[in-house]
Amino acid sequence: MDHHAVAGLGIPLAIMVVRETKSTVGEVTAITAVCLAGVAAVANLIGALVLVRTHLRDPGLLDDSLMLFTTLAALLAAIAFGYGAVLLARRDETGRWMLIVAAGTQLVLGLFGLLATLVNFDSEYGIHWFAAEPVLRSIVVGFGGVPGAVTAIVNHSWAAGLSAVALGALVLLPAALPWTASYTAARPRPDVGTAV
Repeated sequence: MDHHAVAGLGIPLAIMVVRETKSTVGEVTAITAVCLAGVAAVANLIGALVLVRTHLRDPGLLDDSLMLFTTLAALLAAIAFGYGAVLLARRDETGRWMLIVAAGTQLVLGLFGLLATLVNFDSEYGIHWFAAEPVLRSIVVGFGGVPGAVTAIVNHSWAAGLSAVALGALVLLPAALPWTASYTAARPRPDVGTAV
């Protein structure tokens, strides 16, 4: 085999290596997004359970309307994160977009919590919510998904707001990366029809 033939094989081989590397990176970012979305789904479920349990123990501790809407939002977020993770694990682009929307919403709620803290927002409706927590406990509260973000808004907690932002950002980043999009775009298509 002459030198030109060997050089000619080098280009397709290099392209194959680059494609394989992109596929591997995309697989890693997709798996990371799926795992973190699972964590976010569980966090929202736990947050919803804490709200319901607290309300059943002491109905006067939480504002009824806010508790109801926050619990429903947390359950919706848990479904979006969970189902989006399942679809992304199947290399379905719809799952990636579900995670982007759910994580973006979580991030925005956390930012609202930080903004409410910054401007010392008070709704003047006399909302009863959890009492102000120490910083370490507020960090844990903030990782409670939507309930954590709402707690940051109502109680003006920097720590809870930053945690809620971090939870959304941790899922949003790997889901929005171009390698994850390439990974879902490279999903093998099933053969349509039968061979004759």
